[in-house]
Amino acid sequence: MSESCRILISDQLSPRAEDILRAQPDFEVVNKPGIPRGELLRLMPEVDALLVRSATQVDAEVLGAGERLKVVARAGIGVDNVDLDCASRKGILVVNAPDGNVITTAEHTVALLFALARKLPAAVSSVKGGKWERNRFVGSELHGKTLGVVGLGRIGSTVAQLARGIGMNVIAYDPYISSEAAAKRGVKLLSFGEVLAQADYVTLHVPKSPETESLIGTEEIAQMKKGVRIINCARGGLVDEAALAAALDSGKVAGAAMDVYTKEPPDPGNPLVGRENVVCTPHLGASTAEAQENVAISAAEQVVAYLTKGVVRHAVNLPALGPDVLERIGPYLQLADRLGYFLAQLVEGGVRRLEVSYGGALEVPIGPLSASALKGFLGKFLSGARVNLVNGPLLAKERGIEVVSSTRSETEKYTNFIELRAATDDGERSAGGAIVGEEPRIVQIDHFSVDVTAEGYKLVFTNEDRPGMIGVIGTLLGSHNINIAGMQLGRAKMSARAVAVLALDDPIPDEVMEKIRSIPNIYDAKLVRL
Repeated sequence: MSESCRILISDQLSPRAEDILRAQPDFEVVNKPGIPRGELLRLMPEVDALLVRSATQVDAEVLGAGERLKVVARAGIGVDNVDLDCASRKGILVVNAPDGNVITTAEHTVALLFALARKLPAAVSSVKGGKWERNRFVGSELHGKTLGVVGLGRIGSTVAQLARGIGMNVIAYDPYISSEAAAKRGVKLLSFGEVLAQADYVTLHVPKSPETESLIGTEEIAQMKKGVRIINCARGGLVDEAALAAALDSGKVAGAAMDVYTKEPPDPGNPLVGRENVVCTPHLGASTAEAQENVAISAAEQVVAYLTKGVVRHAVNLPALGPDVLERIGPYLQLADRLGYFLAQLVEGGVRRLEVSYGGALEVPIGPLSASALKGFLGKFLSGARVNLVNGPLLAKERGIEVVSSTRSETEKYTNFIELRAATDDGERSAGGAIVGEEPRIVQIDHFSVDVTAEGYKLVFTNEDRPGMIGVIGTLLGSHNINIAGMQLGRAKMSARAVAVLALDDPIPDEVMEKIRSIPNIYDAKLVRL
């Protein structure tokens, strides 16, 4: 390197991280764990890379002070302490270390599984209290029991592997993984309700998002077996703590193990912490010496790779694109993103394959185009995770989604055309789009031609191609004061089916959508939000 780089470590990391950085002849390393905020702001203008854990708050003020800052490396998975939007706007790469604590979190889950089954914490406390109560602490074998894994990502898959090793029957729910990908993990993929109904133990491994808030509540617990046990080593707030406490009181749930809580540390009045049949640990999922070293090494290695070679492994935001490149491909990236988000709302079943194809006279690199399509497609599913052009392909690979990209020089109707085709456990659906003027448009749904804007609320339905179908739905929507702002019909030769897209001013309530789906000769109906 022709210029030296100044690296600041502002939180306590394994010494291995500093060793890796100092091995670079052009790196100057400043190691100041626990640095006061005032000093941090004073140093930031001369810093090229910042390494943190969770203590340092890398907010807009810190990022704004980083006049030379090129990369923020988080030694761990969570990046809640980094303002990702601000970093992206300023062209600062943010990377994390998602693999470093997979094993340790999975092992902690299994440790809690054993502790819960054999009542170990209460038994230990009893002996330390001078008692010998063998009959009081009769446990349950895990061998032969059914473990329900909710979320089959890296950690969930590792938990499943460990559980199978001790003879458990493992079932799982993950709507974004195909049954084929689950089978390769030795896991039977079921619906959420089926997992809840069949599992003796339920363990959660999903991100925190509006969709997963109180994922396990009163209604979900009611679907479970009497005597079920629940483990949460993922994120606080996934379990409705009051609902779980009530189920423990009634005996519906025999026990629980919690490493994370809605509020951390828990309030003194937390309804779970004081119970003998609830195993509680203080967010220790990633707290092993090995994990701390692994994430520190990963963060340091990524800083070296990025600053010396421009190589990116685990980016969680979008590095800045050059203005000339962005001007040329920006509209197509937006179109691919909108198409991905649109198609994701049409498909059902675990996704196996996503095909991205571009045709047109303008030379558009297919890599960023595919990544943008993945960003939109996966962003609909993974609302709790930040999906971007860099990490989209990795997230798809982790979920067993094969991504295929292709280009062609000519198109039939448009000077440029992007088509996405998704193959799922339930079949195949596709959507195509084009830049018309300067506006992204959706111009194809499956094999039907349409022409609609890529924004707002859309009712997309497939029906038997016969008179009166639009009128029936229009009357139903009108009776519920839902205004139709526009309409497009798609028909195909030699087909008894047609597709319609109704642009709406407002969303359609779930109960009205059910009425639409129950109309004779309506084969499929989806409310799409763009």
